[in-house]
Amino acid sequence: MSGKARILEVCNQDRFLASPYMLPFLEKLSRQGYAVEAACRVTDAASALREAGVTVHDLPFTRRLTPARDLRAYRLLGELMARGGYRLVHTHTPKEGVMGRRAAWGLKVPAVLHTCNGYYFTEDSSPLRRLLVVRLEKYAARRCHFLVFVNSEDLALALRRGMARPGRLKYVPNGVDTQRFHPGEDAGLRAELGLAPDAEVVGYVGEVTREKNLGMLLEACEALAADRPGLRLVLVGDAPKEPRALEELRRRAGRGSMAGKVIFAGYRRDVERFYRVFRVYAHPSLREGFGVPLIEAMASGVPVVACRVRGPREVVRDGITGTLVEPGDAAEMAAALSFYLEEEAAVERHTARALEDVRRNWRLADMHRRLLGIYRRLLREAESAERKGAEGESGRPAGKHGERRGEGRRA
Repeated sequence: MSGKARILEVCNQDRFLASPYMLPFLEKLSRQGYAVEAACRVTDAASALREAGVTVHDLPFTRRLTPARDLRAYRLLGELMARGGYRLVHTHTPKEGVMGRRAAWGLKVPAVLHTCNGYYFTEDSSPLRRLLVVRLEKYAARRCHFLVFVNSEDLALALRRGMARPGRLKYVPNGVDTQRFHPGEDAGLRAELGLAPDAEVVGYVGEVTREKNLGMLLEACEALAADRPGLRLVLVGDAPKEPRALEELRRRAGRGSMAGKVIFAGYRRDVERFYRVFRVYAHPSLREGFGVPLIEAMASGVPVVACRVRGPREVVRDGITGTLVEPGDAAEMAAALSFYLEEEAAVERHTARALEDVRRNWRLADMHRRLLGIYRRLLREAESAERKGAEGESGRPAGKHGERRGEGRRA
């Protein structure tokens, strides 16, 4: 491409793009001469994006379905795209992914890409919810040129249900920066959190929602508290989507056997420090596309326990690099936590193998290389299609898809 290709990243809020795996990629794009912009709801991470060279557009996206506000957000997103002259639009989150693909396709943006970070249903979701998600995703998939999947189960489902076609999709798992996330200790953070040097810390990193199943994790810790007086639970993250879920969890934590032993650390940009005080990392989520905190913990030398759902069951090799438990079984979660708190030899074996897996399968540089390759491919294809279209307008046949750019390159 001559000049700077303008790229628009579309997601629900700025924190997603400012994450440890996306922000370095956007910085790389900016350094390589692309003009990178973001359409998202601005919270407290926009400054990090701007420092990385990203122009941020604040749009009123919501986490829940809010028809009137969603329509307004869609209209504003369309107006932004209409005046933006973007060569590539990359959408990321479920609702914004549908909005963004529809708007970009209607405006004939030359390259439209979507990353599926996990379909929006769990194994226990109702057939109606599954049907609605599948239909929406089929609709949106016909309005983009390429699909990226962070786990192979969703990729296989997309092919089975006709939500994607071979040749226009790729498996690109998330990656972790092992220079930032690595084994070690952080005595300063222990002091900051009021943790004794010998405290047995179980940790969690991520949003607080009902879907994250943190009540089960608290129940598991309560089952261990009587025999382990030094046990502490540290929860890193806030609840922008479901503030009531956080309130309920705080109330529950204050009246059981873990009362006074649960630390709500809130949203932090220095999450790598927390893994260095965890004895065990627990990820009880009921739905995940991938589960980035799992590989962050694994890179940090921390044993992991997660629920046996898509995403985590692809990341964690049960009994080899970590432990998987059933989503509703607090007793099984408690037993897994206790195992890692007691069996140092098992911790050494599992964390060593986990670190090998991280270095082999989930390197941040590999993720970025694959994504950048897709960007370049789509931009080349768009340029080629435009040249052919120009030739057709000069008197040569444009072909059966010449009336609409990209029509023949749908996912």
